[in-house]
Amino acid sequence: MNRPRLVAGALFLAGHLFALGCSAPKPEPEIASSAHQSGYAERYPAELQATATSFSEREDLAKRATGQFQGYPGELKKPDWKVAVEVIEQADAAGKSYDYVERLRVVNGAMEFFNENQEELTRKVSGAAQYVVKQKGCDADVTGATAHALEEGVARQLEEYVRDRNEAHRTIERHRASLGKENAATLERQADAVSFASYTVHIDMVEHKLRLRRMLEEIEAIKASIDEAVAAERAFQASGRRTDEEKKASDERIEELGRSKAMLDSSATQVKEIDATMEERIAAAQKGYREALDRLIATLRKNGGLPEAPPREG
Repeated sequence: MNRPRLVAGALFLAGHLFALGCSAPKPEPEIASSAHQSGYAERYPAELQATATSFSEREDLAKRATGQFQGYPGELKKPDWKVAVEVIEQADAAGKSYDYVERLRVVNGAMEFFNENQEELTRKVSGAAQYVVKQKGCDADVTGATAHALEEGVARQLEEYVRDRNEAHRTIERHRASLGKENAATLERQADAVSFASYTVHIDMVEHKLRLRRMLEEIEAIKASIDEAVAAERAFQASGRRTDEEKKASDERIEELGRSKAMLDSSATQVKEIDATMEERIAAAQKGYREALDRLIATLRKNGGLPEAPPREG
C-alpha cells in the first residue's frame, strides 16, 4: 500500500473512532413518552401547569429556607462548634447525594399516596380502633385522636426514614451526649432544613426544568392523541348496541378530552414563558443558597474560634 493511501486510511479510522468516542450516549434506561396514551393526554394540561407552579413553589421554599440560616447559630447553646460546622457541611453534601435523593424520592411518593388516600386510610384505621374500644365496653369516640395519631405517626416515621440516609444525622448521633438533648434536637432540625434546601436548588428545581422541557416537546403529539381518543370514543358509540350508561360515560370522556385540548395552547404559552427564565432562576437560587450557607458556616466557625474555611473549589 502506498503512503498516501495509508495516511488517508489512518485519518479516516482515527476520525471514525473519535466520533464514536465523543458522541453523547443516550441515558439509560430510555423512557418512552406517554403522549400517545389518552389518559396521559387528558391529564397533560393540568400536569403541565402543576409542574410549572411547583417549580415556583420550590423557588420560594428555597428562599424562605435559606433566609432562616442566619438565625441558626443563635439557636444553639454553647455547643461544640466544630461539630456544628461538621453537621451543617455534611447536611449540605447530603442534599446533593444519591443516597439522600433516592430515599427522599421514595418518601415523596409515600407522602403523595398518603395525602391522596388519607381520608380512606383514616376511616379504616379509626373504624378498627373504635371497634376495639367498643369491644372493651368503653363509650368513647376515638376517631379524632386516631386520625391525628395516624397523620403524626406517618410524618414522624418518614422523617426518620430520610434521616437514615443523611450523614449529618450520624454525626449528631455520635456526639449526642456531649451536645446535650436540646442542642442535638436543634441540630437535627437544622440539618434537615439545610439538606432539603440543598436538594431543592441543586436537584429538585433542575428536575422540574427537565420535566417541563420534556413535556413541552410532547404538545403536538398530545393534540393528536386527544383527537384520536375522541374519534375512538365516537367509534365506540357507533359500534354495536351501546347502553345509555355506556354512551353517557363515553360522552363525559369526550367532554373531558375537549376541555383538555382547549387548555393546551394557553398552558403551553404560560409554561414557555417560565421556561425562558428557568436557567437564570435556578442559578440565582443556587447562588443565594451558597451565599447563605457560607455565611452560616463562617458564623459557626467564628463563634467557636475556628480558622476560616478554605476557599471553595470552583
